[in-house]
Amino acid sequence: MMKMEKNIAVAAKCALVKDDNQVLILEKTPEEMKGDASKSSYDLPGGRVKYGEEIEAALKRELEEETGVFCDQFELKTAWSVMRPDGVQLHILLYKAHYNNQTIRLSPEHDGYQWVGLGDDLISTMPSWITRAVAKALT
Repeated sequence: MMKMEKNIAVAAKCALVKDDNQVLILEKTPEEMKGDASKSSYDLPGGRVKYGEEIEAALKRELEEETGVFCDQFELKTAWSVMRPDGVQLHILLYKAHYNNQTIRLSPEHDGYQWVGLGDDLISTMPSWITRAVAKALT
């Protein structure tokens, strides 16, 4: 039997949706962009799932760390995989959560945020994975 390689990771991302069908998009700091596989400054809340951690627990943790928002109900919308430049195969799960009007408090990894919808001009400047994620979350 072949041994599985250890260069696989799982990340959970959250499309936090307001009542008016706007999704929270975070803006990464220049320092945060340096170590990221994506060349874009835009991101969705979320991050890596730690060994032994439940996926939704990781999503709750990351959402609270990055935005100060607490949610406990998530809906799995889609999943995809990417091969990062460092050779890690990253499996990404996108969840949708309803924004409950809590104050957004950004982590040091982010220096701004925007609420965007599918018809907004700004979304056309974002990476295709974010555009697809927003579309999946809003359908």
